[in-house]
Amino acid sequence: MDNATAKQIATNILDVLKPACTRIEIAGSLRRGKPDVKDIEIVCVPDVSRKPRPVFGAAQTFATALDECVAAQPKWTVHKNGPRYKQIELPLLAGEFVMLDLFIVLPPAQWGVIYAIRTGPADFSQWLVTSREKGGALPEYTKVEHGAVYAYNAASDDADRLPMPEEIHFLDFLGLGWIEPSERLAHWGMFQKERVR
Repeated sequence: MDNATAKQIATNILDVLKPACTRIEIAGSLRRGKPDVKDIEIVCVPDVSRKPRPVFGAAQTFATALDECVAAQPKWTVHKNGPRYKQIELPLLAGEFVMLDLFIVLPPAQWGVIYAIRTGPADFSQWLVTSREKGGALPEYTKVEHGAVYAYNAASDDADRLPMPEEIHFLDFLGLGWIEPSERLAHWGMFQKERVR
């Protein structure tokens, strides 16, 4: 679908889910300004201070107001319903549909890391979380795991979680600085070339 149509749908989704979140933003190709959008990607931080009520069954580990907002939409079909990722089919006109990918930031994940990765594109995201020794952007003494950046502690076998509250913190940590979403490209081997100079 065209960007303008997808943006209107995404804005409507934000309006539905916003009361259940402390933060919610559009990500993916829509945020990057692509003219054609295949799916809608949204990153959110649920308001976990609200009293949880199971909606999708007793085994559901993530039952908050966010689940209630999704369940309250009778025409939405939930295909994947994990605590950190939900895939929801949204009906359009004439029997068509669009998929919503909802990425949920829960500890230890941090907004800055998840928002950068889920904005993409896929090759850029993979580059961000790949170590420099393998051609990526991530310093060798670190790793990205469960949506957070960890630095290895040389004095022990532990790894310390580094604060990445905003996307710019993650990009600055990688030595990239701010990159407009529409201009994000992977530069495989960039840091390897710098070491050779």
